[in-house]
Amino acid sequence: MRLVPEDFQVPRRWAAEGFQLAALAPAFAQVDFDAVRASAPRIRNVFGLRNDWPASDLTFEQNCADLARHEEEFNRGVAFAYALLDPEGESYLGCLYIKPIKSRLAVDWRKARFQAQAFFWLSDAASGLSAELVLSVLSAWLHQVWPFAAVAFPGRVQAWPEWEALAFEVPRLDSSQRLDPS
Repeated sequence: MRLVPEDFQVPRRWAAEGFQLAALAPAFAQVDFDAVRASAPRIRNVFGLRNDWPASDLTFEQNCADLARHEEEFNRGVAFAYALLDPEGESYLGCLYIKPIKSRLAVDWRKARFQAQAFFWLSDAASGLSAELVLSVLSAWLHQVWPFAAVAFPGRVQAWPEWEALAFEVPRLDSSQRLDPS
């Protein structure tokens, strides 16, 4: 299922103060693999406390397959992954992922609060870039440009235990809002 409406023009590139984004694709395979391997301890659990990506035995071929999958998801409009680059586009600083909220729960109330979730990691090469600045800039961009009323940043804005608890907590909405956890 598409994460954004058909008529929404998904940005393939975007420049911000201090960094730029480019749609993640196999063309980034070597620099992405090098950054992931070098930064693995720093970025482990970016997708959750029980998610051990990147695996210590991640191969270049597996990484290439991941990038091909990200590109295919981007092209279908179901999820969006970006390479995070320095302002000149020369240094690979990390990645941004914009994804639907997937859950095995029959009713997950996070889906009533947020239309997407976003994750990012910064490589060791991004030492001059603060995670707080990146979070602030990305939050504003997602709010101003993308067709989402609210985007979650699990593990950053919502601590992991809070994020997991939100699945079961019925949100308080005013009478003009509709509850739909599906």
